[in-house]
Amino acid sequence: MSAFRVSVTRPLDLGRFTDRLALVSLFGFGVAGYLLGGWAEGIQSGLAAYLNWGLTREVDPDHPMSANLAALVGGSLALMLDIHAGVLFVMLLVVKVLVGSSGLSPARWEAGVLGVGAIVFAGTQIGWWVGLAMAVALYLDTEESPFAPIAHRWVAGGVAIGASLFYLFLGNPDSWWWGHVAAAGAAGWPLLWRRISLRKRVLLALMVAGLPAAAALVIKIADRGLGDGHPLVYLLLGSGLVVGPALGAIRSDIKSFTDQAHERISAERVSMARWLVTALSFVAWASASQLSVAEAVEPAAPLWAALTLVGLREFVHRLTGENSGRPT
Repeated sequence: MSAFRVSVTRPLDLGRFTDRLALVSLFGFGVAGYLLGGWAEGIQSGLAAYLNWGLTREVDPDHPMSANLAALVGGSLALMLDIHAGVLFVMLLVVKVLVGSSGLSPARWEAGVLGVGAIVFAGTQIGWWVGLAMAVALYLDTEESPFAPIAHRWVAGGVAIGASLFYLFLGNPDSWWWGHVAAAGAAGWPLLWRRISLRKRVLLALMVAGLPAAAALVIKIADRGLGDGHPLVYLLLGSGLVVGPALGAIRSDIKSFTDQAHERISAERVSMARWLVTALSFVAWASASQLSVAEAVEPAAPLWAALTLVGLREFVHRLTGENSGRPT
């Protein structure tokens, strides 16, 4: 009888420095947050460090240093800013599905559990966007080798509809939200157009989603200005807007093997995961009409930091000609 396995889990190996640092960061920042602001702050800070480490390990699997820095930066940002650790948790699951680093595709029951979790999380606007990101990940998982079951496409559609209905009835959508729904629907259509390559479909979907998001951002800035915010917010925002798109466009050779060690992690999947994190960060920030430009960055600040760290690592390695990393 085959052993029961979950595709989105990856074992920790305490023989590796990066895994030990992740645990130390989880408890260290948790204690620091508790001392500074109580239990809620401690939980947010510890989770921000650990989850940002895990997410960065997925989108930059050959370079554990990126994940190490992301853990330290994620925990530090949680101590200084009003971040949302739940966003990091669901986005970590999203990139795990899309990257497939475990070497396993989600079983049908697992895809259902991931989908229901993403729907329940869609009680806020950024949670709704993350729910749509999960739907996209489940769909793309059926389009790239190793292929997930075709039935996951129906799960993906159910997640997108369920997250939207959950937010509509239990969230607090503003009048702009229906425009976001229309833009998200328009961006989803290119993914279904299978006459062109998957990479072209993804890029087309990003363009369709990015244009209305950019327009909404221009309107928000004209109406409310940049607003007051922590200097770190503007640093993360500026670097993320430059580095994020460049990072998605870079095609790297991935040397790390999946946890099953049967084959290497797909470079195409890693590239799509980077694009999805970049797109989620941008549209969630641009569409937050109830918040100022600076305030809208804070909930997902560790995501912006992760993009920046991985992008800077790519830039330095390519500048020095050192493209090889240390597989994890």
